[in-house]
Amino acid sequence: MTITPAGFYLKEIDREWNGDMLRILEESPVEIKGLTICFNREPDIFAVPRLYSEHVKCVGFFKGDELVGFAMLMFQNRYVNGEPRIVMYCGNVHVKEASRHEGFVYRASDHLFEETYQQSDLGYAVVMKGNKAAERFIGRRKPEYPNLPYSKTISTLCAKNIWIMGRKKENKKYQIRHARLSDMDAVVALLREEFKKRLFAPVIDTAGFLENLVERSGRGLMDTYIAEKKGEIVGTCAAWDTGRLKQNRIVRYGLKLRWLKAFHSAAAGLFGFPHMPKEGETVRDVTISDYAVEGRNPEILEALLLRIYNEYQVKRYNLMIIGSCSHDPLLRATRKFPGNSILSSVVLFSKDASFLAEGKIDTSLPYVDLVML
Repeated sequence: MTITPAGFYLKEIDREWNGDMLRILEESPVEIKGLTICFNREPDIFAVPRLYSEHVKCVGFFKGDELVGFAMLMFQNRYVNGEPRIVMYCGNVHVKEASRHEGFVYRASDHLFEETYQQSDLGYAVVMKGNKAAERFIGRRKPEYPNLPYSKTISTLCAKNIWIMGRKKENKKYQIRHARLSDMDAVVALLREEFKKRLFAPVIDTAGFLENLVERSGRGLMDTYIAEKKGEIVGTCAAWDTGRLKQNRIVRYGLKLRWLKAFHSAAAGLFGFPHMPKEGETVRDVTISDYAVEGRNPEILEALLLRIYNEYQVKRYNLMIIGSCSHDPLLRATRKFPGNSILSSVVLFSKDASFLAEGKIDTSLPYVDLVML
């Protein structure tokens, strides 16, 4: 074990440190466009990584006996150039403010990557735009840390937060309903056709897909929606309330957002749509995932979103969240919905610099499930 002159050191940790890791999140809110928000992962910070990974490795940053930071590396079975491959996803990197600027990321690279390159030689990460502390590591190397991988930005992830307000007129061209067990082969076929074209999309089969549905929400097929046209399934998506696994709590509204909240509250009282949460309250949101539509037609996805929006408006939810790379034509399905977008960089990394060469890997349409972030 190497201890820095300031008394910091690293070691691998597991769920035994769950409580300390949750406290670090609580003490590390993020400010986004005048909104200070805490990304809680109660009751178990390892729950979402386990759902999305074959294996999770976590390194802790310590000063004395106190955990002051951590980072996770998740191994996932994903498509790369249309073929299944074990890749790494690096996420959940958090350090207490007082312990930043102590070289945690560089030092963690030895613990996270030195042995793991034998399991996978390719990975990705997602870095929110404006997070300068994280952005400065993209493309950076240091000779004294040879296990820090080569990296580059390959795309921009656009997460659209759709404000749920008044009801919307649905598209009667498509019949939208909840999925049944008899639909699953068709659903998985649609998803597999979509996923094979997309870098880092999950490799799935019907049995594994059904098992994951039950594990993640406890509602199974009730969270999966179907779009039909003339009796044929032409689209699908899942609407997932992630509150059992992760929560977004409002810490503080900035001045402009306080004025917006006051206006929104007045309109909500008048027109009967959900109020924005108060400071200290959790946002009620539903995330759209596992979506695929025939011919990648945005009109089909829009029809699905309209039905889900109206159902969750009745349930008094605040937000419906959907995302993809910013140039994905499917995002046109969100044009009729009010809201704001949060942009992040999708970063490709590898110990082998040749993987980052132009044309080596098809990076035209990367896939990131927002629930995983």
